[in-house]
Amino acid sequence: MKYPIILTILFGSLGLHGENLVTNPHLLPSNGEPDGYILEGDTTYSDLTRLRKETTGHGIRLLSGKDINKDKSIVGSVSTTVTTGIPQDSGRWLRFRIRGLAQEGFRVENDELYLKAGFFAQNGKVPLDHIQTRIYGLIERERNDLRDPGTNRKLGPATWRSYSLDFRTPFREIDTIRLTAGFSNGIGKGDNAEFLINEIELIPIPTPLKYASTKSPPPLVNTSLKEMIHIGGRWYYNPGDGSRKLPELFNHRNADRLIYASNRPIAPFTNNMTSWLRAGWVDRNGKIADKDRFVPDNLNIRITGDSLAFHSRNLPNHPTAIFPDIHRAVDGNPNRIQEKDNTWYIPLKPRENKDRKAMDKRNTNRALPQGPIGLAVNGVIFFNPFDHINEADAVWRMDRCCGHPSPTSAYHYHKYPVCVKTPWRDEGEEHSPVIGFAFDGVPVYGPYEAKGELAKSSRANPLNDFNIHHDEKRGWHYHVTPGQYPHIIGGYWGKIDERNRRRPPARNNIGPRPPGQRPGGRRPPQERSRRIPSPRIR
Repeated sequence: MKYPIILTILFGSLGLHGENLVTNPHLLPSNGEPDGYILEGDTTYSDLTRLRKETTGHGIRLLSGKDINKDKSIVGSVSTTVTTGIPQDSGRWLRFRIRGLAQEGFRVENDELYLKAGFFAQNGKVPLDHIQTRIYGLIERERNDLRDPGTNRKLGPATWRSYSLDFRTPFREIDTIRLTAGFSNGIGKGDNAEFLINEIELIPIPTPLKYASTKSPPPLVNTSLKEMIHIGGRWYYNPGDGSRKLPELFNHRNADRLIYASNRPIAPFTNNMTSWLRAGWVDRNGKIADKDRFVPDNLNIRITGDSLAFHSRNLPNHPTAIFPDIHRAVDGNPNRIQEKDNTWYIPLKPRENKDRKAMDKRNTNRALPQGPIGLAVNGVIFFNPFDHINEADAVWRMDRCCGHPSPTSAYHYHKYPVCVKTPWRDEGEEHSPVIGFAFDGVPVYGPYEAKGELAKSSRANPLNDFNIHHDEKRGWHYHVTPGQYPHIIGGYWGKIDERNRRRPPARNNIGPRPPGQRPGGRRPPQERSRRIPSPRIR
């Protein structure tokens, strides 16, 4: 039986188009075991947060370097069964996704790390077929292409990524799907030889227009720009089958309607506008949360004249280090992550800045300010490469997802935020997708310029000191440069909306004002890594 398959790599947490069909996607325990899951072989289950390094939650550990069941082979898997919500119509397209972290010592032979979907009928009694793909090659590519020598040595270079398998069920009779993530031929060494999984999902997705090739990503927008409503610049509204009146608000319910004209129409905020306020973080009122709380309006977007107004809670939708960093897993950062109430403005159509300048190696020319300079598609802000002094960049101070909180408790990124998901893959097979926007309205793309080519190494179309270049399909656009200054952008190529300068990030109301911050916060404060005692977060 032959049927189409697409392998994608994503960055993130929640379902893209439909409801998650997995009943326990965050692997929560029941009587000490992950409810609804079967573990086999060299696989264990634990609260990953107990490692005292990250706010991660419960998860699966695939052990590539330990034969814990003494069967003289290193092999293991985790699986769960889905019996409700499986589509029976003509589409029948689904996405099986895991969020995983391959530790530095995780190794397998013959590419034997895989995702598998097994198909059954008659209430799971009759096996029909299965589909499987291997993902270890993607991990090796990321280890090479995204290596950054400045990364925090205590955490190591490994980071959370999301790997997925898109498929169409081969028969209408299928009423049960068994999802498996597993490995064999483990040859890992040392204590850091595990593949960690903290989230699993199966969601219905639209039928891709072009799905015959495994190298062609599924289009997220099946409508041409001619059928959409032009908002301004490269921005469009896709009414689909609904009203052609422009919505007053874009949120997680209609994020797929806000379209950006890249080399093809894309919906960059799809599945990026919700998040969680995690236990130990601080809410908008300055109260420390004692349990996780879902935040559906983490990012909302309005059209205001010639700008997009982003109202953001600034809560990351991916794992973070534990802050305050009382165990010094990173650098002893004493600040908490707090829910914010920020509004940022992005020009619909970037305007030329004739007085533009790029940062010098220490930003002594103040080409980019301290504080926010743009935001990722999940609403979390970008900063320039430097921390509280301009003599050393901030790379080594960040968590695995390339962020940390400022003294105002604003979580932010100083470099390529590898955990930020996009609604399509970025596995080095083609030009990277949009991951955010600078305050001048110019898009920020991921690290790749073309198949196997990092933008920072491009000779045919090199980046300038602003980390920007031009092509006919995308116009002017920035690229992140892993392991290379200035990491995100080197300066504003266009003019920024001055409202972003005047509006300070909301600060928490726990503890005194950081030294040097002006009353009223007229300018974004510089970061200061004050190593002060912090209360234990339980």
